[in-house]
Amino acid sequence: MKTYEFEEQLKKCVFCRNEQIKKVVSLLFNDDCGVPCLVLYGVSSTGKSYLLNKAFKLSNKEFIWINLKTCFTTPLLLYRILIHAGVDQDLAYKKGTQVSGFLHLFQQSISKNKTHVYLVLDQIDQFSEISPLLFTVFADLALNANLTNLSVVLTLSTHPAQYMGTLAVPIVFFPQYMKDEILEICQNTPPVLDFIDETGEESFEDEIELSVWMQYCAFLWNVFGSHCLNNYRAFRNVVDHHWPQFVQPIVNGNVHPADYAQLHKLAKHALTSDLTISRRLHIIEPTKIKHMHDAKSVDLPLLTKYLLISAFLASYNPSRLDAQFFSHSKGSKRRGRKRKNTANQNSELAKSTKGGSSRSKSAAKLSQLTLGPKAFELERLFAIYYAICPNGRHVLSADVFSQITSLSSLKMLLPAHKGSLRSLDSPRFKVNVSREFVFKVAKSVSFPLESYLADEPV
Repeated sequence: MKTYEFEEQLKKCVFCRNEQIKKVVSLLFNDDCGVPCLVLYGVSSTGKSYLLNKAFKLSNKEFIWINLKTCFTTPLLLYRILIHAGVDQDLAYKKGTQVSGFLHLFQQSISKNKTHVYLVLDQIDQFSEISPLLFTVFADLALNANLTNLSVVLTLSTHPAQYMGTLAVPIVFFPQYMKDEILEICQNTPPVLDFIDETGEESFEDEIELSVWMQYCAFLWNVFGSHCLNNYRAFRNVVDHHWPQFVQPIVNGNVHPADYAQLHKLAKHALTSDLTISRRLHIIEPTKIKHMHDAKSVDLPLLTKYLLISAFLASYNPSRLDAQFFSHSKGSKRRGRKRKNTANQNSELAKSTKGGSSRSKSAAKLSQLTLGPKAFELERLFAIYYAICPNGRHVLSADVFSQITSLSSLKMLLPAHKGSLRSLDSPRFKVNVSREFVFKVAKSVSFPLESYLADEPV
């Protein structure tokens, strides 16, 4: 297959990546000038692994694919590569878990192969033991092993400069998808669009069905697009989740596909409710900590627990309410506010039932917990910590800063601006734990967290 024909076939199944396709095909699948190593760099969900998978399937080339996110140690990584290369398991276990033995066994196995072999090390920056030295070993593997029929492909989601040093390796950059590109990919990869009602008697034209799909994607982008952060995978998960519910009126025979305004009206309440947004945001956030619902499973020091509670309050409370909640007279004001809210609940409920039509016209107000954590400065965290921590623990010592470092290493605190701090003197963070987890931590130290949370909508 000629190079330009291969490029055209790839463009039909990999969208919005024409420049990257041209570079990858010319550097990897050109028989005249193939490179021994290639680095694909781009943040998550930019099509690096997807493009490689499609290219190998279309070209029928022999390749070894290793996902380094599932490899925990260097010996395990070397062992898996040798097993996929056809080396005997016992021999690979005995002699191939060190770099010198690995190079010898790998060179013997690949040199027997008459075809060109591709070694793909996917997400190499996610490997727990990655270092510039190990990165150099794999980047120069074809040269060190004297293998002319080997090409190594390394994919990263972080910048490769910290690993490469002075290596002369070509790099193909994959930028994030923009809004128009994400919607274009959705348009070219629709689900099954054969709208047939339950009687099986009515079907519709393909143009009408595709128009419904595109208007639906544009509508969901207006609702969830800002939270997806140009992440196609996250947006597609949301789109696929709500699609069956959106087209249910068409399947039931109540709405014609051309009547999109009626479809929008029926789906608007379900797609913009607080419950839907809060549930879907947990899927969108890629760095969300999972399997941490039980506070007893994490043994934190007492100082760290109060710092975590302070970070949660700083992320979910507006800064304008700090004086009200954390001043010396906060107790009386809070109790008065709670009594006022409790006394007015019945009257507000009665008003809402009487004026239901006027209330439906007003804009929906979302609570702070629904909108997610907000960024805060370190000084504000210390101020809240001083206000809620018991007496005798108000000393700002090195131990406090070390505990903040521990929370950051555990991913319970995340930098608000990764890689670009607004100021070196005032770094900004946001909390990255669930509401249930923090409530259990607060309960373990007998801290009334509910009394310090702002319950007003924004």
